[in-house]
Amino acid sequence: MNLEDKNLSFQFYNYLCDIVVSEEVVRTRREIFTAKDIVESNTSVTLLSSASKAEGIYLKGSDFDQMILLKVIRVYESFNNVQYDPYRIILFMDTNDTKPGFTKLKLANELFFDIGIICDWFETVGEEKYISSKRFREQNLEDGMVIHAPCQSTPGGGLDYASCLRCKERISQAQQWISRSRTTWPHDTLATSAVQYGVLFVPIGC
Repeated sequence: MNLEDKNLSFQFYNYLCDIVVSEEVVRTRREIFTAKDIVESNTSVTLLSSASKAEGIYLKGSDFDQMILLKVIRVYESFNNVQYDPYRIILFMDTNDTKPGFTKLKLANELFFDIGIICDWFETVGEEKYISSKRFREQNLEDGMVIHAPCQSTPGGGLDYASCLRCKERISQAQQWISRSRTTWPHDTLATSAVQYGVLFVPIGC
């Protein structure tokens, strides 16, 4: 980088700091949201704040986004990978007749189907039972909240909550992300952590 480009880069950085605030403030805001998620999580759910506010950037019109990870459910990429757990509801992916990046989630053990809330989530197609995106999104919808894409949201869009399910494997559809070209972001440590965590599924509709 030549001197002129370096000076322009510093000017642009200082300009962004005037608009967005300093790096230290952004870092502090991120830490506050991380602490908030840890305190509010429990044995049933893990809370994951996301989007611009959780990243420490408060822009005009920014809403608050939070993912609610349901710990009682575990997703596997295929039925062959399933490891049964008496304390978890096991689902596995079925990508037949789905577009890239989408999947149906099938119930692996129908013994759990007798549980009231589980029965409310599923639809039977032929002899198989799949999670219904519509039913899953609308479960426990509070008064005054509306369905917006995968989220339960306030009418004005100030709050968005998306329930999600975790697969601890890095599924084949997400493998390209691991080796794709990147320069400085995300850092290798963050990328490795993301790969080890697996993937999250959210309901998107029909």
